[in-house]
Amino acid sequence: MKILEQDPKKGFIKLKVETLDDLYWLSSIIEPGDLVAMRTTRRIKQDGIRANSGERVPMTLTLEVEKVKLDQYSSRLRVTGIVRVGPEKFGIQGQHHTLNITEGSVVKITKKKWGRSHLDILRRAEESSKKGIVILVAMDDEGATVAKVDAYRAEEIAYVRSNLPSKRGDLRGREDAERRYYAELSSLLNELDSRMKPHAIVIGGPGYAKEKFMAYVMEKRPEIAKKIREGGATSATFSGILEMVKRGDVENVVKELTLAQDMKAVDGIFEYLARDSRLVTYGLKEVRRAVEYGAAEEVLVASSLLFNPDMRDEVLYILEKCKEIRADFHIVDVRSEPGEKLLSLGGIAARLRFQIE
Repeated sequence: MKILEQDPKKGFIKLKVETLDDLYWLSSIIEPGDLVAMRTTRRIKQDGIRANSGERVPMTLTLEVEKVKLDQYSSRLRVTGIVRVGPEKFGIQGQHHTLNITEGSVVKITKKKWGRSHLDILRRAEESSKKGIVILVAMDDEGATVAKVDAYRAEEIAYVRSNLPSKRGDLRGREDAERRYYAELSSLLNELDSRMKPHAIVIGGPGYAKEKFMAYVMEKRPEIAKKIREGGATSATFSGILEMVKRGDVENVVKELTLAQDMKAVDGIFEYLARDSRLVTYGLKEVRRAVEYGAAEEVLVASSLLFNPDMRDEVLYILEKCKEIRADFHIVDVRSEPGEKLLSLGGIAARLRFQIE
């Protein structure tokens, strides 16, 4: 979750939903009586057309919340309420509407009073979803713009000039200059990797320079090559960096890393089980027991359990206990391979700090 704007005097916080976990946090924050605003679509009935037909029109609506429900089938948070603010020309104020909050949604929440627990939940949600730094490189034959991107902004770090001679000149001299260019750029990336510990390095740009540079890094800098990803940009300037951000290169990397982290966590559970370890348990009953004893260190929950109305209350209780005992928890998307593996254990498992009888 990323907090985009907040005004304590006006009582609102604007945020962006980034993960499935964020939907859980929001379900704990949004309450009846709150005002929730976001971009949505609404079917507008035209004269002479039946009520369930008509064109779906995009608009921004503010609802006074009546009900909040996690949807088990589509991994979304459904917020139902009365329209208090909307386009006047459609005459929908006072009517009911449902907002479907999913990953990527931008939501503004206004409360009469934000309690300490609400703010604690937001802080934990924002902290748990921080993805760290991604290094972006937009390059061509003339040079490379290097920038860092975190949860809040893109910032240019350096520009490396290639100093390549004309293609019509001496071929050997151009190849030597090209190697010097790649060596200087890879040395900079190696230094940034050591200092900033980025999750990934995304290389983009027009022409063949990025492919040739990536091949160079694979051979000369294998220690950072494992972090390299290919992006897309039509220029080697900072505009190219922003283009990579806008087209979703950073988000794609984050999703890839999230999947890798999920796989590592779930595989870790199965490795414990293969060793017949007593430092792992699974199933709703056993995991509940583990958190009540304070023994759980990390709890993994398949998203389908959280969105299942028959299991939701039990799962929410376990997650609340996780907060009390300071245990980590993570919601694993069942549409992924690690999610499917977790379902084979009943959809919930815990790694333990100590054995329980």
